[in-house]
Amino acid sequence: MPNRINRRPWSCVSATILIACLVAAPATAQTAREVRGAAPVEPLQSEPPAKIVIDPPLAEPLSHGRVVIQYRAENLHIVPVFGPAALAVSPRIGHIHVTVDDAPWVWADASGEPVILNGLASGPHRVLLQLETANHQLLDQGAVTFTVPKVLTTASAAPAAQSLQSEPPAKIIIDAPIAEPLARGVVFLPYRTENLQIVPVFGPAALAVSPRVGHIHVTVDDAPWHWADASGEPVIIMGLPPGRHKILIQLVNANHKPIDQGTIEVTLPPANTH
Repeated sequence: MPNRINRRPWSCVSATILIACLVAAPATAQTAREVRGAAPVEPLQSEPPAKIVIDPPLAEPLSHGRVVIQYRAENLHIVPVFGPAALAVSPRIGHIHVTVDDAPWVWADASGEPVILNGLASGPHRVLLQLETANHQLLDQGAVTFTVPKVLTTASAAPAAQSLQSEPPAKIIIDAPIAEPLARGVVFLPYRTENLQIVPVFGPAALAVSPRVGHIHVTVDDAPWHWADASGEPVIIMGLPPGRHKILIQLVNANHKPIDQGTIEVTLPPANTH
């Protein structure tokens, strides 16, 4: 029969060791609030200021001419919700505005995914990321500067897409810009895809995934560069000068090879000075 009396001292020793370990545990561990932000039931007035933290572009893609900028928001959730009514939502919600090389216009991104740019000319560049409320009011901002190297292109640089024999061709359908935002100088372009899922998955290995996955490339006014978007949300562009503009949206596979595309021409009205 087990000797219960002889086991008790070991229980005391084990308890003593456990208590000592707990006391000696590091006091620097972050709380759930510090990592996840304010709880949904907390009043908006009690939330600390929103901040944006931006990393330098990833070195490996940059060596091939592709700019991938990771960022994170503190005390704000990045979600595709817009308008003045959303200002009272707690926890605080918003999105980012992205500006390339001090251009007069920006695009709005509410995916929370890294900012990806392709086709920038070799040389120095600057990308500004602004953290905005759901009603496009500036909360915080930061800029990264970098140099795109000269990249030698070869015919065999990109692997050929693998054919998914059982799937019909992928297509993109782009709606006309929504009239009400356009009257205010905001280009709001909804789109949808057929036979392809928009997801933030990249690289040649994803070409064999079924159902087919991919994303879009967006080019404004025949610029030599474009940005990649894998959110599936409408394309939103702000700050374009009055007049005619052309927006090219390409549907591409996970390895950035074009599959289908569409072009929308928009005319922005003169700015309202009232």
